[in-house]
Amino acid sequence: MYLSKAIAGVSFFAALTIGATAAYIAGPRLEEFTVAELPQVSYTAAPIPVEPEVPVRAEDLVGTWKGTWGYDRELCTIEIKRIDGNKFYGTLHKDGAVITLAGTFHADDRRVFFRETKVVKLGSEMSEWSLGTNSGSFSPNGLSITGTGTDRWGTYNWDASKE
Repeated sequence: MYLSKAIAGVSFFAALTIGATAAYIAGPRLEEFTVAELPQVSYTAAPIPVEPEVPVRAEDLVGTWKGTWGYDRELCTIEIKRIDGNKFYGTLHKDGAVITLAGTFHADDRRVFFRETKVVKLGSEMSEWSLGTNSGSFSPNGLSITGTGTDRWGTYNWDASKE
């Protein structure tokens, strides 16, 4: 009885192996297809609308910009009060802190560079402020600026939109 079960088991696996091998040999191979036999798919990609860049001048910086600032991305207000050629001066307000800043505007690449120059007032919950160096660029519509800054604690992000 044991021998007949063993022979039946071997016969089954032999038949399975022979069948699978025959199907593989007789079946289609990828290299047998030609490009003409493959289904042809055509599509038209919709163009991605690109917002045209509005010219930006240094004078466009003057005013109040609201956004987020720093490692915790908390709300801030940037007030640009004075322009002198391509230089600008203002204040950053965040969590009760008031920080003066001075920078330059580069019209050719729509970028700003500025330094936080002085801590006028610390926020009530702050023990210190590390003055940072910042750079940013205008959105195509000229109504917002996004950028990064670096201080002694590392690199942070900021953004602001004109009110």
